[in-house]
Amino acid sequence: MANTKNGEKKVSALKLALLRSFALAPEARNEEKKGEYPGGRFKRFKDMFKANSQDLMMANVLTILFALPIIAVVMFITILGAEKFGYMLESITETPYLMSGLGFGLSAGASIASAKVMMLMSYRIMVLAIAVLLPVLGFGFAGAMYISQKIVWGEKFLTKKDKRTGADVNRTITEFFNGVKIYWKEMVLTFALYAVFFAGGAELILEFVGALWGGYANVGHYFAVVIGAIILLLSTMIFVNLVPQVVSYHKTMKYAEKLKNAFLYTITFFVPGLFMTAFTFAPIALMFIGGFFTFIVIIICMSVGLCYMALLMANYGDYNSENVLQVLYAQSQVVETRKSKKDKKTQQGPVNYKKKKK
Repeated sequence: MANTKNGEKKVSALKLALLRSFALAPEARNEEKKGEYPGGRFKRFKDMFKANSQDLMMANVLTILFALPIIAVVMFITILGAEKFGYMLESITETPYLMSGLGFGLSAGASIASAKVMMLMSYRIMVLAIAVLLPVLGFGFAGAMYISQKIVWGEKFLTKKDKRTGADVNRTITEFFNGVKIYWKEMVLTFALYAVFFAGGAELILEFVGALWGGYANVGHYFAVVIGAIILLLSTMIFVNLVPQVVSYHKTMKYAEKLKNAFLYTITFFVPGLFMTAFTFAPIALMFIGGFFTFIVIIICMSVGLCYMALLMANYGDYNSENVLQVLYAQSQVVETRKSKKDKKTQQGPVNYKKKKK
C-alpha cells in the first residue's frame, strides 16, 4: 500500500485482486444494526468484557464442560510427567538407570537417547489426543460464539424476571444451548479441520525434535520443521478468521465460501491477523511458562479464558466484516441495482412518441 499525492491510500493490484475474490453476503443479524461505537475496537472489547462479565463467566463455565476431555488428558500427562508416561507406554515399572550409554555396563540401564524417545512419544500421544478431542470442544464454542456475537452486535438476550428483585435477568444458559443447537454442525467441522492441520504441523515439529535428540537431523528434517511451523501458523490464523463467520454469516453464506473468505482474510490482512491470533491464544501460551504463574493462568482461564478467546474472535470478525465484507457487499448491491435498471430499459425498448396532429 502506498500513499497518493492527495493522502489517500493506494491499494496494490494484488490486494485488489484478493478483495475482488471475496464471497459476498449480508450478515445473519437477528436485529437491526446498531449505531457506531464511540471508540476503537480495543476499547470496545474492554467495555464489552467488563459490562458482560457475568454472562461471559457463565458461558465460559458451560464451554469448559466440553473442554474437560482435553483438560483431563493434558493434566494427566503434565502431573504424571512426560518421562513417567513414556515408561508406562513401554510397560517399564521401575525407573531405569540413564547410564548405559556411558560405558558403565549396567544391565538395568537405559540410554539417555531411548529415554528421550519415550518422552517424545508421550508428547505425540498428547498432541494426537488433543486433535481427536478438539471437535468435542467445537460443540461448546458454538454456544460461546453465539453469546459473544450477540454481545458484539448489541442484540438482546432472552430474559426472565428475578423472583426477589423483579428485574430482568439474562437467560445465558438458554441462549448458550440455543447457539449449540443452531451452529454445532459448522463449528464442529471447523474444529475438526483445524485438528487435522494442528496434528500434522505438530507431528512435523516433533519429528524434527526427535531427529535432533537422536543426532541424525538432516536437511529434510530442517525443511520439515519449517513446513510444520508454517502449517500451524496459517491454519491457526485461518481458524481465527473462520470461527466468527460460522455465526455471523449463518445460512447467508455457504461453508465453503466462509472458508475461502477466512483464507483471503489471512493472506490479505496478514499482519493484523497475526497480532490478533497471538492475542487470542495468549492464555494458552502463558500456561507453558511453568511454576506458580502457570497455576494462576489456569485459574483465570477456567474462569473466563475460553470466552475471552470467543469474544476477541467475534470482535475481530465483526471488524473485518464491517470494514471489508459489508463495504464490498454494499458496493455490489449498488452495481446490481444499476444493472437491473439498465436491463429493464433495454427490455422495454425505445419509447415511441406520437406526433401531435396539427
